Amino acid sequence: MRNIILIILIFFLLSISCQKEKITLGINISETFYFENNKASMRVLVEGNTLSQVFLIFVHGGPGSSSYFYNTDYISQNLENKYAVVYWDQRNAGATQGNSNGDNLNLAQMTDDLKKLIQVIKSRYGQNSDVFILGHSFGGLLTSSFMTTGNNQSMVKGWIFVDGSHNYPLNDSLTRQMLLDVGQQQIALNKYTDEWNSIISYCNEHTGNFTLEESNRLNKYASDAETYIDGVKKIDLLTFLKENAVKYEWTLTSMYFNYQYSLNARINNELAVTQFSSSLYKVTTPTLLLFGQFDFICPQGLGLDILNRINTTDKKIAISPISGHYMMFQDEVFFCNEVADFIELHK
Repeated sequence: MRNIILIILIFFLLSISCQKEKITLGINISETFYFENNKASMRVLVEGNTLSQVFLIFVHGGPGSSSYFYNTDYISQNLENKYAVVYWDQRNAGATQGNSNGDNLNLAQMTDDLKKLIQVIKSRYGQNSDVFILGHSFGGLLTSSFMTTGNNQSMVKGWIFVDGSHNYPLNDSLTRQMLLDVGQQQIALNKYTDEWNSIISYCNEHTGNFTLEESNRLNKYASDAETYIDGVKKIDLLTFLKENAVKYEWTLTSMYFNYQYSLNARINNELAVTQFSSSLYKVTTPTLLLFGQFDFICPQGLGLDILNRINTTDKKIAISPISGHYMMFQDEVFFCNEVADFIELHK
């Protein structure tokens, strides 16, 4: 009798484990799942209108940042009401799980991760789903890799590039020149003269063929420079964390350790010399390029380089006159309107 009960119990448990997860489509969905690829278990939050079968994937900056930051009330009210927004934490970022996987933290692997994520989205919500990818900051480099690798671009309906970089050596040169040009203008206006003189002095001493250390210093000056411009919305990180971390249940410990690991990982040496300008001719997919006028970290010249190189006539570049590197926070109306208009045109 006990053997019969044991057999029935085993059969029951096996039948449960083999059942396919039931996915519900709706207009106000919020669900979190993890997908695994090469020793990383990556967090994915899908929110909004999955019934639309239009999915906008945020490819965050970093490496080592998090998609948590983009999940704001304004985006929820102005994009998630129309489409499903996918907040993906890359390997060694945000709430992603697994060990450090240093050998697998590289651009080729992360490109494959993005490909696998799109396959998972289509498997869960329907093969006919329209997918758009949005790369911000480092996410621009990652999506550039994706779009120029194999036949990947056939998986998406459109490429949205927001304050991103596709060519780090060019990025450093453009950042340096913008710091010099704007710095001189600001000094003439008697604005933050001590700060700008320090930045200009550094730029005059470091003129090209930048080392990783020099690149990081330029990036730091670029981040500071944005705060010296009148009219650009200042982002107080501490206030931002207080307003959102508890409300949205951020996994701060995981986010911190993932960020610290990625900050010092050897992938940064690889990225410092990475460029996709020479392969952008492969891109035939509709493309939207969004840049802040006062983005010193990823200047709008990067967008112009992409615009001139991609092999599609369905392309647009738009510049926010009031934002820096974080358009989705600094010029929310402009950002959401441009993204929604682009998706409506190409879904």
